[in-house]
Amino acid sequence: MPDTDTDNGALGLPDLQSDEITERNPGFLHIAEKEQPDEAPTSTTPSAEAKPVAPPSPPHTQRVGTIEHLAARRAFPELDADAPEIKEQLVTLRPTITRLLTSLRWEGMPVDKIAEQMVPLLNVGSVQQWRPILLPFLLEIDRAGNLTPVWQHIIEQGDPAGLPHNANPAETPQGCARRFAILMLGYYKSYEPSQQKVLGFAKGGADNRNLTNNVQLLGRLSVDPNTSMYAAQSLAMLGTTLALRTLVSALKDAEGWAKVDIVEAILSLKLEEFYDLVLASGLERVPGLESYISVPVYRTIPLERYLRGSSTINQRLTQQAALVFSAILQDAIHPPKGEVLTLPIVFEQKLPLLAEALFTGARSHPMWQNTVAVHRLATFLGRYWSSISRAELKDTRIVEAIYNCLPMMPEVERWMAGPGRDVLLTALSERNEEALPLTVKAIGELHEPRATAPLMQYLSSITTLTGQAQALTLGAVCDTLGQLGDRRASQLLQQLLLRTVDIERRKNQAKRRDNLPTGDTDIPGSIIYAAVARAYGQLADRSALDLVLRAAQDFDPYVRTQALEAIRRMDPTGEDPRSRLAAREALNDPKDTVIRAANQQVLQYRDINAISSLRNLMETRPELAAAAYDTLRQLGQ
Repeated sequence: MPDTDTDNGALGLPDLQSDEITERNPGFLHIAEKEQPDEAPTSTTPSAEAKPVAPPSPPHTQRVGTIEHLAARRAFPELDADAPEIKEQLVTLRPTITRLLTSLRWEGMPVDKIAEQMVPLLNVGSVQQWRPILLPFLLEIDRAGNLTPVWQHIIEQGDPAGLPHNANPAETPQGCARRFAILMLGYYKSYEPSQQKVLGFAKGGADNRNLTNNVQLLGRLSVDPNTSMYAAQSLAMLGTTLALRTLVSALKDAEGWAKVDIVEAILSLKLEEFYDLVLASGLERVPGLESYISVPVYRTIPLERYLRGSSTINQRLTQQAALVFSAILQDAIHPPKGEVLTLPIVFEQKLPLLAEALFTGARSHPMWQNTVAVHRLATFLGRYWSSISRAELKDTRIVEAIYNCLPMMPEVERWMAGPGRDVLLTALSERNEEALPLTVKAIGELHEPRATAPLMQYLSSITTLTGQAQALTLGAVCDTLGQLGDRRASQLLQQLLLRTVDIERRKNQAKRRDNLPTGDTDIPGSIIYAAVARAYGQLADRSALDLVLRAAQDFDPYVRTQALEAIRRMDPTGEDPRSRLAAREALNDPKDTVIRAANQQVLQYRDINAISSLRNLMETRPELAAAAYDTLRQLGQ
């Protein structure tokens, strides 16, 4: 099933499923490029109050949008416009495109015929690499916007149908041309659909009465996660009153990646009158993508005024500012080691000023949002100070910022030990569905024993599983109960599993090699099953070993991986022969990450009976031969 990370947002591999277990962050979408143990997806329900997450978009749309957005965010080498090969390519294109333009204007050639010939010409390469070169080139040829009907026709044709689920439509000829066409509309401010003919002098020009207003078209495209990256930028580039009104209007309707793109486009304008609007609504309907929203907000909007809070600041703005700051802190929670080549984003602003504003606001107007952020700040400062004190972190920019925050730490710790914990417990007792994922995680990290009873009561109240959002909340509750270490929760965990997951049906399905695709109806059950297994591992409750051993045979590789990790904790020496057998059987698992976990378990148990399986693994799975060889070597073989 898809990988996740509680506070990052983080998402994507070629199949949009990362396998990395992020023990620190179970919950939100996490993106990784190397294959590691699996982790669960994230989303929660929406609310009128400030909140970190919202319901997910339709699976297929979200999947395609994710692939393209992650691909666009990769680092590409910049193309040299003066390079001979680039110049030669443009020289070849110029007469052909010019001929198409004159055919449209002077010969009355149909728009669809022009578009058909234009598509392969625009297939020059990566949109991100070529846009700074190709767009000015096309504008130079057609400053009057005569090709507007062609661009609109290409756009309306849509992306190619029948693409594989992990394909990037921007890498197809039609998709590439469509994206360049969307970006080209950002250059033409004067075109309106009432114009019978496009600008210029025509001898037999095409009838343009059915053309769509560019701004209206871009507004429609900006709420589609497949095209929003380009449409939102074009609206911002137009910069007209109508374009800005359309962009802001789209903010309330967009979700997922489309919301990310619109926020980035609005903030790129640097217009302070939009800051309150963006901050108030920016984190809505972006499940798992909180970091992608938080980064531009943090870089652009001065958050200290909102964090401090006052009678003149809307409480919602204070809540959202705290969630943004918390997400930025979580992204940088692990200090860099060695030479710092890329400064963590949190240090791009005045950290001491923001920290002081956050703590001041939390003390004067305590809410679960700023309390969670204060907890995150304390964890962040503690880890960085520890790294600095061990001389692992020496970058003066970071050291100075951390030093300037240290004087407030004793007071922060005292507040979190008293009023801060009370705020979190109140949010927990109120069963605020929007607050639960983050507050439960913070309570688990604080090891607050008073949370055990309300968490157990919450589990007891759940009779059915309504969806992925609820499953993620329940998963966070299970993890926290495991961290708190109260074995009274063991029976409740088992009862929750039996009420919400059809274990027998899952057991009878063949083991999958791939993670469950986004939107699969079995994902909520996998979240619960894996969370219960993790909790039993943390509780080290051997009485539940049989249940966890069954989880190790589940059809979902994510659940199997989590179960093996739990078995290692519950039976660290392999005293129960069933634990050793489970590890040996997992060496033949179809999923690579499960096999890697089994290698570690075999090594931990020093199980020489697994030697033959390891040797067979070397012969049959070349990609895992190195791991198997290393395990054999450490076993003395």
